[in-house]
This record gives sequence, C-alpha cells and structure tokens, in this order.
Amino acid sequence: MPLTARAVVSYFVLTLFSAVAGAQTGPSDPQVIAAASTAKVNISGKKLGGLVAATVRVGEDGKVRDVLVTENTTEGLEPQLVKVLHSARFRPAIDASGRPVEANIEMKVELRQSTGAEPKPVAAKPDPQLTDKEKARIKKMRCSDFVWEWDLIREEADDAAATEFMPRIATTMYASMRSEAGDYVDTKVWKASPKALREAADRCKDNPTAPFWDGIFKSVMDEAVPK
Repeated sequence: MPLTARAVVSYFVLTLFSAVAGAQTGPSDPQVIAAASTAKVNISGKKLGGLVAATVRVGEDGKVRDVLVTENTTEGLEPQLVKVLHSARFRPAIDASGRPVEANIEMKVELRQSTGAEPKPVAAKPDPQLTDKEKARIKKMRCSDFVWEWDLIREEADDAAATEFMPRIATTMYASMRSEAGDYVDTKVWKASPKALREAADRCKDNPTAPFWDGIFKSVMDEAVPK
C-alpha cells in the first residue's frame, strides 16, 4: 500500500528523531533529579543530625551502580542513608561526544529537622561554575537533546519536572533576558514555565534538529508572557 504524503512526512520526522536522539549536548556530569522518590529513613530513637558523604557511581541509565562512603557523622544511620543514595535517580553524565556514560559524582545526605525521615541526596562538592556551564550547554541544545532530557526528568519528577536543574536554569535564562530588556515579568515567567516547558517539548518532537533555546523555548515563552 503506497504511503500518503502525510505518512511519509511523519515517518521521516520519526526516523530523523530516532537518529539524533542517541546523542545529547555534553559534556556534563550526572545531575541528581531532586524530586525523584528515594528511600525513607527510620529515625526512631536515633539522634537527628550528621551526614553521610559518598562517591556515587551513576550508570548511563541514571540509576546508581555503587556507593562508596567517604564520610559518616551520624549515629548508626549509615546503612539507611546509603539506601537513600542507592535509590536516587540522575540524569546520567554525558561525554564530549554526546553519549550518556557511567560516571562518578560526590554526593551527601544530611539529616535535618526540615527533612525529617525523607532526606534528599545533594552534591557534596558543588561546582561554583555549574550554572554558567549549564547555561552554555542549554544554548547548544537541539530539540532532540531537550526532549530526551525532559522525558527522563519527567519520568522521575512528574509534575515537579520544571523545578529540576536543567529546566530551572532555562527559565532563569529567559527571565534574565526579559529583565535585561526592561520587562520585569519574573513572577509571570515562573508561573508560565511548567506549561511552556511541556509545550516546548511537544513542538520539539516535531522539530528534532531545531535549536532548543533560540528556535523553540524563547518563542514559546514569548507567547506565554507577551511583551
């Protein structure tokens, strides 16, 4: 049966997206998905305080392969906090050629009153230049890069995906651009961001090779927050 013109176009787009989706914009270290579910800690009868720091081996699928504890200042809670680290989910590291790869990252879990029995893993050694590096990476992203990363984040973070590192930095970049132009619309930008990111993902699926930042996201945000 001969394909219709519409079917041919759809097939071409799907094939093209599949071809480019195997490589992402890198290099980049693993990024923890903060809103992903992690193991809870039973603190009954234990002192709430201290931390466990560890070298975490993250696989190319974003799942933790191994945890090597480098510091423990808790009282008898190390095994439970290691379980928290094992249950964490990451956007995997991306090498210079754009491939998701296994990589190590230094992480810690702190016991605080504010988190109670649900402490979250965070970077043990934050990179002071990480935000600038991420801004540069986002500006280089193609739509296929963004969709791959956005879908991975949404699978783990669900409705909180817009607050994760990459989408949050993209929104910050847009808000700063508007402010520099004299449009002080930060509140509107952040309110529109979750829906705009979903819309950008939908449009990117039809335009996998388009630039994400200049080609799609800024346009979607301009529509969501008119000048």
